[in-house]
Parts: sequence; C-alpha cells; structure tokens
Amino acid sequence: MKYQPSDDILKYLKDMRDALREALACAYVSAKDGNNLLPNPVALRRKVKPWFDSRYGDYAKHHVNPVCRTAVALLKSNRKRHRRLVLPHVRKLAIRIDSELFRVTGNGDGTVSVRVTLKPFNYEYVTFTPRHKKWTEYSAVGEISEILLTDKKLYATFVVGVDGEKFLGRRLLGSDLNFKKVDSSAFDGVKGRLESPWGKPLKRIVQVQRDFSRRRRRLQLHVRNPQKRGTKLAETRGRQRNRVKDALQKLSTEIVRENPDTTFIFEGLKGIRDRGGKQETKSKKLRTYLNRWPYGMFQRMVEYKSRCRTLYVSPRGTSSKCPVCGGRLKHPAWAISRCKTCGVDYDRDRLASLAILQRGLRLCGQPFAVSAGASWQPMKDEYLYAPGERKAGRAGWTEQVANAPNRSDALHKTTHF
Repeated sequence: MKYQPSDDILKYLKDMRDALREALACAYVSAKDGNNLLPNPVALRRKVKPWFDSRYGDYAKHHVNPVCRTAVALLKSNRKRHRRLVLPHVRKLAIRIDSELFRVTGNGDGTVSVRVTLKPFNYEYVTFTPRHKKWTEYSAVGEISEILLTDKKLYATFVVGVDGEKFLGRRLLGSDLNFKKVDSSAFDGVKGRLESPWGKPLKRIVQVQRDFSRRRRRLQLHVRNPQKRGTKLAETRGRQRNRVKDALQKLSTEIVRENPDTTFIFEGLKGIRDRGGKQETKSKKLRTYLNRWPYGMFQRMVEYKSRCRTLYVSPRGTSSKCPVCGGRLKHPAWAISRCKTCGVDYDRDRLASLAILQRGLRLCGQPFAVSAGASWQPMKDEYLYAPGERKAGRAGWTEQVANAPNRSDALHKTTHF
C-alpha cells in the first residue's frame, strides 16, 4: 500500500539503514573469523546490541531484532548468489517491523491506520486506503504477522489458512512430551507476550504401564503352555492399550478445552525410537520408556480435537541450545539444563517447551527474541530448576552467580547481551 511518510519515519528508516550496515559488517567479520560460518541472529544481536543502544538508545529495544535477522539473511542470499562471502551495500530505505511494534486499527471513513512504535510511548501512524484485491479476504480470516516499511510503500504479511486446512490461532503453545508429564509454554500473539509455563502430570498412564508390565512378567515366568501364554499376553496388551487410550483421550480433551483458539506446537518425533540407527547405544531403561510412551497417539488426538492448526517442528537441538541467549546447554543432571551464558540452571523440560514454542513462532512469521521480551523477566524464575522447596532469589542460579559479592554485577555480565 502506498503512503506518504512523515519526517520522523524518514529519519527512522535512515537510522535503521545505518544500523543494518553496521550489523552486516559485524556479521561479515564474524563469518570471516569463523571459517565463513554465518552467525545466527541471536549471536549477532549480542554483538550489535551494545552499539545499537549507545547510538540509537531512544528507539524501542525490539528494533534491533529485525536488523540482525535482515543482516544474516542478506549475507546468506549474497553468498548463494556469488558463491562466496560478499559484503552487500545497502542503499534502499526499508526495514521489517515485528508484530510487537505495531497495531492495526480501522477508521470509520474506510481508511486503515497502522500505529508504529518508534520510541517508547512515541507512535507514528501510517494511514492508507486498502485497495488491494486481497485485503478484505485476508483481513477477515488472518492476522498481520509483520510489516515491511519503505519510504514509499507499506507491505503487510498475513498469516492465513489454506483451503481445506485449519487456521492458526491467536495464541501459540509449545509442548514438550516427557515420560511423566507434559510441559508447555504459551505465547499470546495479540499482546505479543509470553505466558506462565505449566505442566500436566501423566501419573495415570505411568501407573497403567507399570502395572501391566509386571503382569506380563508374571505370565512369562509362570505360564508354561506357549499357546495359553501367548493368548494371555495378547489380552494383557489389549487391556493396557485401551486404558492408556482412555487416559490420553481425557488428557487431550482437557488440554484443548483449557486452551481455546490456540495453535499447538509439537516436536516431530517420527522415528525417535530408532533415530539415526543409535537405538542399540541407549540404555535399556530409556528404550523401555521410549517404546511405552504413546506420543504419536496423543499428538493426533490434540490435532483433530483442536479447532486451530497444529504445527510440528524439528526436535534437533531443543535440549542443547538455549532459547534465551542461543548458547550451548549442558546437563549435569537429567532434569537440569545449565547455560553458562545466562548463568543459571533451568528446568530442562520447561526450557525445551520454550525452545519448541520459539521455533513454532518462527514458522508462523512471528520470530520472538526471548531475552528481549518484556514478558520474560517477570516469569524467568518459573523456568529455573528448583529441587524441593524454592528459595526466593536462589533457585536455579549457578554457584558462580549466587555466591558473587555483588550479584547485580554478576548478572549484568552473564545475562545482558
């Protein structure tokens, strides 16, 4: 859509062009030093953000995120075109704006206004008359995930459903399926905020599986007639399957009812029981849990019961890469994800659900930088590992940070990028 930019918007576009040039140079140098491997946007943001804050500290902090994503994308496309790493020269005035930084409102005279947050509590309005032939159709069934603002036009990206498929919900929920519980993290797409994580225990399913496992063991030991033993074992497997299915039906119905207008995001776990031919390297206990847990059945139940579309993301790296800062995770214990960059011990399952949610948001065209979100700080403690009773201000903090003489200094070094 064409529009007439104001002086403030032109100044903003020029500043973002300069910031993009700086981010490109930083990413180019990082790639040259790292054997031509491009940094990911999160790692690039850690390097660019101090310069961005000192130079453009008046702008909203979120504007650095699309700058870093655009810089990495430009370098990647240039490398593909030239077959070598080339630093592009940016001339055009154009910048992508995430959904957290704009709001779309309709006016009574048939025009539409897009309120863009350039600075905190300082807004600019882009008003236009929607004459695009698809505007009415898309605005009725979809949401604008991001806009591309130039000095002449505004481009809106809609997230809509496809013929025969369900639409995306206004709320997205990433779930990590574990052996004893389901941990979930949610994101409100309208407000652009994270919500408190929650978990559902699977005690009933675990109890049924253990009870029938003991029954089959007794049958194999004490029933000597092979034909009779086979019949009894088949009956036991059928009863176990029915009881587990009943428990999963109740659990999936409860979760779908508690989360209306929600797009569920799961890991694509097809072939996990023998992924990469490494089944023989896993312990017997882990193989038993993998073979028992009916994750595929649960995912299908949620998918057909939910009114919204269900997404599946790659499970690779959800427990090894920190979704908050992009650093590497270590696991000193099974339930702990330790990130040295953040300086804390996270609850492994809850952090994995946050990583799944973040990947789903990226698929939906709504990339979300966790550490830059205002909603992350109030609920950060809910993701920390806290064995037993939580101690305020101590749960999850690594020994280096918790025992620092001045904790604020230690946190500044480890959690500010």
